[in-house]
Amino acid sequence: MSKNNLNRYVSVLVRLTRIRLSLMVSISAMTGYFLTSSSPKGALMLMFGGVFLLAAGTSVLNQVQECGQDALMKRTVKRPIPSGEISRPTASLIAVLLILSGTFLLSRNGWLPMVLGLSNIVFYNLIYTPLKTRSWLAIIPGALVGAVPPLIGWTSAGFYIFHPNAIFVAIFVFLWQIPHFWLLMIKYGKEYESAGFSSISRMLNERQIKLVVFYWGVITSLFLMLFPFFGFNFKPLLIIFLIGINFSFVALFHRFLFRDRSSKTIRKAFILINTYAMVVFLFLVINAFIS
Repeated sequence: MSKNNLNRYVSVLVRLTRIRLSLMVSISAMTGYFLTSSSPKGALMLMFGGVFLLAAGTSVLNQVQECGQDALMKRTVKRPIPSGEISRPTASLIAVLLILSGTFLLSRNGWLPMVLGLSNIVFYNLIYTPLKTRSWLAIIPGALVGAVPPLIGWTSAGFYIFHPNAIFVAIFVFLWQIPHFWLLMIKYGKEYESAGFSSISRMLNERQIKLVVFYWGVITSLFLMLFPFFGFNFKPLLIIFLIGINFSFVALFHRFLFRDRSSKTIRKAFILINTYAMVVFLFLVINAFIS
């Protein structure tokens, strides 16, 4: 195999698996693991690898399911299947192999992490993906997909799934996912509609969607301040830091959505909300180890 062919195959695999997204899902699961104050060990590696492979597999399967719609949208027409770089049967085989491998790794940490991992395939590929063409409410099972990885990490460390700390993080990720999706609808709503997907942009104009996104972001920020009801104990300095994180996020989010007139407004807001989630994850993990 020539170097050029190898590079092409690697490029196809990276785009099929949406490797950056799959890594973010794995990092979210790591947050759940480290919230238990557990030290790194074999269970962490199995969990990280299992979640990454499952996320990659569901991504490939999603592209197999939506290759027809992807071919109709400018932002997705160059994906490997619609562009003809890989056949649909071959991509399907890759999806199956990734899902089976990820399921096996998670099963080594117990039946519960494995079941949680498989539940995401149900939410994402069997409910969310088909529902996207029928209702904008598909966003709800779509957001549930993001809430599961921290629970996989938590249970992989051997802890009880319904512990308040785990539920807190799962709810935060669920709430965060909603504006994350709707920001994409502001930029690509019309394109989604032309491809046959249902979009909130059919009911609301751009400013109305921005208002919904902003206030949902505020709700997500306020939810974080309910930490005492979920069993978290933060030192006074960390509480001040958390308030600062939330205040800065809300102020910048408002600026990017309503006051920034540049062409990259939505991109800035999208980057901000993702950065906010990562900072919150890091904050919670640091607190778990110093408490």
